[in-house]
Amino acid sequence: MDMTRDFLNGILEQAAPHEIDYSGRKFTDKDMTALPRAITASALDTSTLTSVVDYITSQADDAALNGTGKFIVHVVGHNCVKLYKELNADKKRDSLVSATIDGCKFPFGQFMSVEQFIINLQSLFVQGESTASLLEFIGSVQDDTAVKQQDDGVTQRVTAKSGVSLAKSVPVPNPVYLRPFRTFAEIEQPESAFVFRVRKDEQRGVTAALFEADGAAWKNEAILEIKDFLKSQLLEDVIILA
Repeated sequence: MDMTRDFLNGILEQAAPHEIDYSGRKFTDKDMTALPRAITASALDTSTLTSVVDYITSQADDAALNGTGKFIVHVVGHNCVKLYKELNADKKRDSLVSATIDGCKFPFGQFMSVEQFIINLQSLFVQGESTASLLEFIGSVQDDTAVKQQDDGVTQRVTAKSGVSLAKSVPVPNPVYLRPFRTFAEIEQPESAFVFRVRKDEQRGVTAALFEADGAAWKNEAILEIKDFLKSQLLEDVIILA
């Protein structure tokens, strides 16, 4: 009996789908998947905005794309830009370029040794007056044998012993405005506010940390800067979404 049922089911599976009318709608008795009329491209992975501009202006793959449809640049975020073509006959898009970068590697919100803080501040931020002031201060509190601090919630004052009997009082700026490397190199790195804190750790001595204090508003600024850069480099018929 089971063999007969399996045999009949096998015949039904090989049969062509049948169209069924039900409540004014048409159904088929089999799942059907439409074959694509146009094959879509997969994206090239890059890490610069220039690569997106070069792909468009050099007319790369123009013959394969038949030169039809406008380019669409989607600024996904401060660290991601994607290039597409307009919808094809199957209502799908060619994904041409995906430009992405890694985020800022500075460990915000974490206390670290003075030495590590200095290295990170010099290598992961645009250097300027703010970074110079911060480096000057943090260099004055390297001796972790005697540190006093006064804090009123706005300005923190640390007294660092710089010799056997010599001590100096140095104000800590708060908030401090810095430009970390956290978006594409072709645009100006957005400036934002950070809360700078120092404290004494029993094992590591003086430690320092930076806490983000702008509610990630810099991300919107970066997206608009990316859009402005692309508009200045591309023709008007390129659609830019941000």
